[in-house]
Amino acid sequence: MLEPTNRRRRIRFALLVILGLVVSVVPAITMAESATAANSADWNAGYIISDANFYDANGMTAAEVQTFLNSKVSTCRSTTVPCLKSYSQSTDSRPADRYCNGYTGRASETAAQIIDNVARSCGIGQKVLLVLLEKEQSLVTSANPDKWSYSAATGQGCPDTAPCDPATSGFFYQVYYAARQYEIYRLTPTQWGYQAGRWNNILYSPTTSCGTRSVYIQNQATAALYIYTPYTPNQAALTNLYGTGDGCSTYGNRNFWRLYTDWFGNPTGYKVVGEYAKVWAALGSQNGLLGAPTGDEVCNGRYCEQSFKGGTIYWFPGRGVFGVPSVVRGIWQNLGFIDGAAGLPTGVVVCTPDVTCTQSFDGGVIAADSNGGSLVGRHVESAWINAGGISLGAARGPEVCSDGVHCAQMFARGALFSGSVATAVTSPNFEVWNATGLTSGPLGFPTSDVSCTQPGCIQSFGGGLIVSAGGRTEAVLQPIASKYLELGGLAVLGGPQTAAICDSNGACNQRFAEARIDTSSRGIVVTRSWFLRAWAETGYEQGRLGLPVSDMVCAQVTCFQSFEGGVLSGSPSGVVVPVYGAYRDRWMAAGGPTGAFGLPVKGEACNGQYCAVTFQGAVMVWTPRDGVATVTGWFLPPWQAEGSSAGRLGVPLSDMACVPVTCYQPFEGGVLSGSPSGAIVAVHGAYRDRWMATGGPNGSLALPTRGETCNGSWCSISFERGLITWSPSTGTYEIVEPILSRWTVTGGAGGQFGLPVGVATTTGSSIAQQFQRGTLTVIQ
Repeated sequence: MLEPTNRRRRIRFALLVILGLVVSVVPAITMAESATAANSADWNAGYIISDANFYDANGMTAAEVQTFLNSKVSTCRSTTVPCLKSYSQSTDSRPADRYCNGYTGRASETAAQIIDNVARSCGIGQKVLLVLLEKEQSLVTSANPDKWSYSAATGQGCPDTAPCDPATSGFFYQVYYAARQYEIYRLTPTQWGYQAGRWNNILYSPTTSCGTRSVYIQNQATAALYIYTPYTPNQAALTNLYGTGDGCSTYGNRNFWRLYTDWFGNPTGYKVVGEYAKVWAALGSQNGLLGAPTGDEVCNGRYCEQSFKGGTIYWFPGRGVFGVPSVVRGIWQNLGFIDGAAGLPTGVVVCTPDVTCTQSFDGGVIAADSNGGSLVGRHVESAWINAGGISLGAARGPEVCSDGVHCAQMFARGALFSGSVATAVTSPNFEVWNATGLTSGPLGFPTSDVSCTQPGCIQSFGGGLIVSAGGRTEAVLQPIASKYLELGGLAVLGGPQTAAICDSNGACNQRFAEARIDTSSRGIVVTRSWFLRAWAETGYEQGRLGLPVSDMVCAQVTCFQSFEGGVLSGSPSGVVVPVYGAYRDRWMAAGGPTGAFGLPVKGEACNGQYCAVTFQGAVMVWTPRDGVATVTGWFLPPWQAEGSSAGRLGVPLSDMACVPVTCYQPFEGGVLSGSPSGAIVAVHGAYRDRWMATGGPNGSLALPTRGETCNGSWCSISFERGLITWSPSTGTYEIVEPILSRWTVTGGAGGQFGLPVGVATTTGSSIAQQFQRGTLTVIQ
């Protein structure tokens, strides 16, 4: 029958309810202290406690029950009625029946002994009985109980609307017949209004106007609680889990769940015992790989199993007990479970912190994670072990073989290949290879294992290399890869500093620690480190030099490299100088680094009027009007002695010209003239103008033989066939033969005639020239 419940408040409280003087049912217990309090979010109206916990008659011993009672009350305050921890009474014998195994009475038994003996007789958990005693009369935690609390200790036979049944009055009877009643519910489940495995409409309160809730009761233990106390808590009761709700709130089943949780942990948890418990503990128990149990042991004819939140523990006769996490179990089942390719487990599961797990089976090792897995292929298994096993992550599909020998298998962080030699692509190479498209990408298949030396590691692929050095790993694709290896690879060029960078025309470049390699329709060019730094200073290909068009060429320690817009020249130990455009063309025409100009020693320098590049044996000067002119050879030292472009001669207007061994070079402020074996004379300003007016080196004066000399009042420059004089008062005039000889005989500038003030004129057979103090005439 449906037993009227939600009773036991004490008769006086029940009478108040009957008389309508209490408008809501208040809890009969106080909040228990607990390190982990219950959370109403975990309440499940259809699954209050698991069958395993409810019917666990071996959950505690009498001594453990006594210790528990002692922990709940430190000192009893009552002097007439003992606390439950100190309570004892004589018990009588109860006959065995279908529901309990009977009871052997004793002259004196403690409350703890009664609770334990009843639990074992009727198959109800000691923890359940302790919670029931607290839920009904607060007996476990009361420091000052009264006699009535013991008479109606569990509320058995005490309906809310009538006095308690005398036949069940008293502590022993209350505990015994409450436990027996629960067994009656279990063994006659269909005779009661609330049944497991179906939807049940359960009242919120004895006040029917408060309504009902439709609850799907999942198990027999939960059904028993509702039959014993036929109300479910409303939201108000759950919201204030340790206090009161509203006028429609009831608290019996809420308090049972809350007390059990506070005292003993999750009431819906399943028991893990025996060999299952050992394996579970080895895997971290509740907080480990498998987590909390979600079911009891289930057996069939071939094996037994117990399910957990994160997997399953299996027992196979003759093989033993094995924990299998969900990530492995799913793959195992997909492979046909125990009758499939994997067969039975043979080893302990091993997992990484990111829950990549491997476990050995008869058919091999399963490597799996939440994204999938598979058996590690037999052809690649040794390579898998050598490459780090579980560190490669879960298998990403089964082993695939093309001819039974050449096989491959992908993993989350690596790939394995077998053939004449087994190869592996592992981290960090695998991540780079994966980013390029794996075997479908430009790298294709690996052709070797990783090879490491002191500078770093290299692995070869059909389409290039993966190189690691200095904490960086990059793909080096063909044809750059071949050039890289040809030039010495890691040992010479160092590791890659960037991935390959390609433009829309297919031209690519890649930086290495000691070089940059460029590839285009012109071919493959390498720029070494000391030239690379100089190229970088010009702006790489975006600068005036543009892209390299040839490799660096060295003669002894002198090196140069051609670019679209110029040349770099220098040595590893010296300065590297860029030579651009017209400078470059002039330099190369003169023989380049090994020619007459030698190496550049100073790059282009400009001052707003002209620019210059300095070489070992020459200086090239550029002006907007005249372009590039070169001062070199025997003209270079005297020009530099004059102050170079900033001196009196200024910038060159053109290159040196020689006819045949007589050479001269015009400058903005004068001329240099001479020969390799003779004097080099500078002819400046007005001297230059007068000389050039006479025809220059090929005129009447011929070549200069001595530079300007001054005596304080006048100056002169000597030529092969004459003299040019200058003074502030007379200006600049030449004196040529035969007048020069006669002028010299008369005492020159300090003699009879003084300095010239006009040019020589010829009349018939005579030559005449006007001087300061007369005219000198010579008859030829």
